Amino acid sequence: MSRTPDAIYHGYEIFTVAVPADGGLWSATSEVEINAADGIEISQGFGGPCQGHTREEAKALAIADAKQKIDDLLALP
Repeated sequence: MSRTPDAIYHGYEIFTVAVPADGGLWSATSEVEINAADGIEISQGFGGPCQGHTREEAKALAIADAKQKIDDLLALP
């Protein structure tokens, strides 16, 4: 079964999962995949949890968090 990423950033495929949280909020996390020399590398629980008022807002925040973490990884010497 193949999945469609919610975003692709610097070659990393970002997937998000959002679930309802307390107080009518939504909570989202992300995982990333990248094709590396040794095959597909998967980082589960990469970003989040991020809370938003809507499912879409929580997912957008998790994607932004993942992108920042990817930038941090790429900045390491």
